Amino acid sequence: MFIESPTSPKTVAIALAIASSIAATSDAAVFVSTGHTGAQVQCDYQHFQHWTYSVSEDVTDISGALFTMKSGSQTTAAIDFVIFEGTYSDYGSATNLLSVTLGPDAFTTQFTPVMFSSTAITLIAGHTYTAVLASHALDPQSEAYFIKGGSESPLSFVGPDGVRWTGGGQITPPTPAPGVAALFALAGFACRPRRRAE
Repeated sequence: MFIESPTSPKTVAIALAIASSIAATSDAAVFVSTGHTGAQVQCDYQHFQHWTYSVSEDVTDISGALFTMKSGSQTTAAIDFVIFEGTYSDYGSATNLLSVTLGPDAFTTQFTPVMFSSTAITLIAGHTYTAVLASHALDPQSEAYFIKGGSESPLSFVGPDGVRWTGGGQITPPTPAPGVAALFALAGFACRPRRRAE
């Protein structure tokens, strides 16, 4: 696999673009991030990454995502990041509250922070939101994208510099509606193994 040199013109140009984007981004801007540095997962037309969550209180200035990512050596497809209200089953039918598309020229073949930056939105406490990272890139590793931490990694809020944001509300797992919670409880009760008579 071809690896971009840290001093190659493409790598330097991308680093400058990221630095310029960060510099132009308000200090108040907040991004969602996996904050993950270990395992990686693939993102292509068969492997969309998605996170469903709510917030503990209203959070303003949500400006996109900051993920540690790379592309394959021959990736040509674009990649999209969206946030909408609802669950993953609403993907494609819900109205996007935030949407960013990046081309392969925004990535290198080494893991680097990649900013998906858009006009800021507000997330409202008590509402359920889903973020999706999706691409129609083909499945071979040379043509796909990779992210540190995927659907199984919880999101957190960070600032433009990648440092955890501590300005207020935090991301929490969505709370099911009371009726749904009762159904889950009943399902758990129904699935309990019966004790055999002694």
